[in-house]
Amino acid sequence: MDLYEYEAKRLFAEFGIKTPPSARITKPEGLRSVHFGYPLTLKCQVLSGGRGKAGGIQFAKDLKEGETLAEKLLAMTIKGSKTESLLVEPKVSIAKEMYLSVTIDRGRGCPIFIAAADGGIEIESNDKIVTMPIQYPYSAYQGRKVAQLMGLSGSLASKIADVANKLFRCFEELDLDLAEINPLVVTAGEDVLALDGKITINDDSLGRQERFNGWQDKHMLDLPERERKSKKAGLNLVELDGNIGIMCNGAGLTMATMDMVKNFGGEPGNFLDAGGGSDSEKTLAGLEIIQENPAVKVILLNILGGITACDEVASALVEFMKRHPERKMVVRLRGNNQDIAEKMLAESGTKLYADLEDAVKAAVAASK
Repeated sequence: MDLYEYEAKRLFAEFGIKTPPSARITKPEGLRSVHFGYPLTLKCQVLSGGRGKAGGIQFAKDLKEGETLAEKLLAMTIKGSKTESLLVEPKVSIAKEMYLSVTIDRGRGCPIFIAAADGGIEIESNDKIVTMPIQYPYSAYQGRKVAQLMGLSGSLASKIADVANKLFRCFEELDLDLAEINPLVVTAGEDVLALDGKITINDDSLGRQERFNGWQDKHMLDLPERERKSKKAGLNLVELDGNIGIMCNGAGLTMATMDMVKNFGGEPGNFLDAGGGSDSEKTLAGLEIIQENPAVKVILLNILGGITACDEVASALVEFMKRHPERKMVVRLRGNNQDIAEKMLAESGTKLYADLEDAVKAAVAASK
């Protein structure tokens, strides 16, 4: 789950990372209650990137200009993401911009620092970015080391090391996939501030991170309705342009099934991964979401029973076919409790395919 900048900065502040004073407004006249003095910075709160290049950050020299700009910014959509609100801050006098983040390096199997002594909107093309694997257990030495790798020294190195240590603590305690400050600035007065912030919370951690209960809805406003429903149900859905609805358990199995559909001349209508522990309720929810897509002519279900029991899936299928007897279904179930599932589906009149290639060919034929 991605957070808005104002939410990220609130979390940074909780962990001792300094941010500029700020106020959030949802209407242009909200500026009349902001008393930071001018000039002010007005920033669109969107979940997409590229906000600066798209004109989503503007500077106002007085209230009149601020309200005019605020009206324009609040109406903006940036890369498909509607502006949720504006974050208002005093315009900061910047002496230096840097970049600092913590994320997961899946290749190394550990969190890493990514840092650069020069930050800003062109960070992706910066050839001076450094990466540093983070060792467990964490020690303050690692913050000092990343500052050193950035080429910093003296009091500035100490300040950046302190921010790095606090950023990692935020990353670890909140179960994040990403904690990013870009830019991390040194002001003309030598303060170090997180001028912008991005946080991505690991979706699988939301059950134990109680502070984020109820946050998901407002962070899914940019998603299509069916993708929003799938996230609420704990499913991973990406809708495509084809007419074969595909549901599997596991991202790798889903992608492999999609590849086979394409190979035999079919067009996937979606990617839907029900996950390794999909039960009857979750499976039924996924089938209903695919059913709602008017472009889908046939549903291809390919489940390997491991943690997921085949009879749980079969139970959902039986209920689904009672609700939608007209729906063309191609079903392959193999693994845990397969024999029980076969009996249940045979009683309901649903054909079960043992071979995946045969199942895919049947689904492609049904879609034509």
